[in-house]
Amino acid sequence: MRRSIPAFLVVVLSVGACAIETSSTTSSDAPLPTIGLGSDIGEADPVGGGEDVQVVGTNEIDTVIMVGDSITVASTPQLETMFEQLGFDSVAIESKQGKRIALSFGSNLSGVEVAEDLIKTMHAAGDTSGEGRAENPFDHSNELWVVALGTNDIGQYSGPGEIASAVDEMLQAVPDESPLVWVDTFFRDRPDDTVELNVIIRDLVSQRDLSVIASWSAVADDDGNLRTDGVHPREQGSIVFANVTGNAIADFLQLT
Repeated sequence: MRRSIPAFLVVVLSVGACAIETSSTTSSDAPLPTIGLGSDIGEADPVGGGEDVQVVGTNEIDTVIMVGDSITVASTPQLETMFEQLGFDSVAIESKQGKRIALSFGSNLSGVEVAEDLIKTMHAAGDTSGEGRAENPFDHSNELWVVALGTNDIGQYSGPGEIASAVDEMLQAVPDESPLVWVDTFFRDRPDDTVELNVIIRDLVSQRDLSVIASWSAVADDDGNLRTDGVHPREQGSIVFANVTGNAIADFLQLT
């Protein structure tokens, strides 16, 4: 695996803290799950690109960029472990509590603006990491993008058209040639709005090549994963979130 990366990306940017309970106890005495890649939790759901969705090999990826909200903030240590186990040591995680897909407020930039700013910074730095970058510094085919946004967008729109517009803005912000994993959402107290958002994410991601869904929603509410707010993960849930993301990536990139 190529491991070169510009210095400004070799950092985990986990700004802010989750407004959640501090207790990490679960509802049973069962031991916490481990970061266990290769399990059947979170295998890639290839909704985009048809038979070509899994053509990306690990040797072609030297950068991982993840944009997320407070779920990612809470799970950053587990995500770091997961990326290390997958062999990626060039990882940038930009996450903050309350982050929206396409709406910025104050210093909390939207996922769209974060993506656009990262790309501008790379171009301005004249990034030549990876084969072919010297000839074409605007080539992002060696980057894997992970988007874990949408929780703070659940129930915040007047209709599906506005949701689709926000999701489409994020998809447009990710370079076309970059493989994409989008981690879907879960909000226990807003089931209908959650389903609506996830359906739209799935539909639009399905229209993009080299894209898969990591289904956090399928396991988020399993016993012991979430705090009483029905949104934020306990320690166990953070491990499961990392497993969901990691196994989707491993399946997507044919690492297992």
